[in-house]
Amino acid sequence: MSANNVQTTNSGIGSSELIEENQKSVNDIYLATIGKDVDMFTANQTAALLGIAGQCPMVGGNAVFKARSLYWLIDDTHEFDDALLCVPHGIIVKRLTEQLGGKVSVVPNPASDEATLVLDHNLKEPFVFVVFDALGTEVLRHALPTERSRFAFSTASLAPALYHYQVRGPSGTIGDGKITIVR
Repeated sequence: MSANNVQTTNSGIGSSELIEENQKSVNDIYLATIGKDVDMFTANQTAALLGIAGQCPMVGGNAVFKARSLYWLIDDTHEFDDALLCVPHGIIVKRLTEQLGGKVSVVPNPASDEATLVLDHNLKEPFVFVVFDALGTEVLRHALPTERSRFAFSTASLAPALYHYQVRGPSGTIGDGKITIVR
């Protein structure tokens, strides 16, 4: 089924709740751009994505995260503070894991076929390096060797796009960031 057919079906779906409206709008923008291999967003699409991305996810639904992922293709420096966005709705957002304060980065960034994870210190316990696509789906996972502060990995299996990564271990997440894959 082509993106046009799916977009027509999406447009025909009725919605009465904010969560449904958000999902329908984000799907429509995705199908009109990424689904058709278009790499530019119109001003209206950009404004709609920012409007949805700036909502409390507990009120706006999962489409808020999808809108953020698409918006980060436009401006990957924009931050969304869920704790602040959710307070007006009476929702208190807490962190599930504690950031341990380590600095991590991936070089080169953007990467083509290979990159290196660089940590500010050697690992003393087992950690994993996890990469997620724009929709939050895990696309790559590597166990990191202890007593090393650098880890080279292949990005050949990743399509050109913006990805998010985390370095996780038994004591929590020590760092995260974004990596762009280009060919």
